[in-house]
Amino acid sequence: MQRLRSPHCPLALALLAFALAALPAGAGTWEVRPDAPEADFQAFSRRFSSDAYFYPRHGAAPLGLLGFEVYVDATYDQDFDDEPFVDTVLDDDPTGGFLSVARVGVRKGLPGDIDLGVSYGLALGGEIKIISAELQYAIIDGGLVSPALGVRLTGTRTLDPGAYELDQYGAEVLLSKGFTVLTPYIGGGVVRSKGTLDRGDFLPDFEDSHTRGVVYAGITLNLLLPKITVEVEKAEVLQGAVRVGFGF
Repeated sequence: MQRLRSPHCPLALALLAFALAALPAGAGTWEVRPDAPEADFQAFSRRFSSDAYFYPRHGAAPLGLLGFEVYVDATYDQDFDDEPFVDTVLDDDPTGGFLSVARVGVRKGLPGDIDLGVSYGLALGGEIKIISAELQYAIIDGGLVSPALGVRLTGTRTLDPGAYELDQYGAEVLLSKGFTVLTPYIGGGVVRSKGTLDRGDFLPDFEDSHTRGVVYAGITLNLLLPKITVEVEKAEVLQGAVRVGFGF
């Protein structure tokens, strides 16, 4: 157990986060084509916005006034490359044939059982960068025998968009129960997404706006240094996600 308290753990996590953030900036291989057909663009936008949604990957209990978490996480959509729109919407295939959206972020506890979080994310191997924010309020804090219940609001937007721009807003309810080192949780809600394809100065933009339900379930292994979360998520498709973080 002594190794879990090693001062090198935060440094290792920071280096991992930096590596994930730097990879696409130096090795981006695909981007959205401005000449994509409208129907194919809409199919892409619905799939990508589903994968890029800012799921919680944490429980409902509040962090508390002194609490915080710093993390890195990534998603995995293994069948993304099988979709017909890949050939007409993207200028290259995703690396490995799957789509992964990686994020680095921080959450901070505030007074009144409120948590605030922000993150920076990008599609690995691609050019799409996103910034996300979350605001969570614990209706029930949870305790030794009682679960925690919270409501959560999210927002996501693309940064420095090229041809593709995404705006997304979500609202959820989540339930969790903390044990000694494990915290299982479940939740669900709705998300409103708007994808826009900029086709240049002389052609009208394509837009895809839709509202869908999201559900998820996960479990956090609370080692403090690190915390490890595995989550299964379902909106347009089923995907998995893993988060590694530290905090208290």
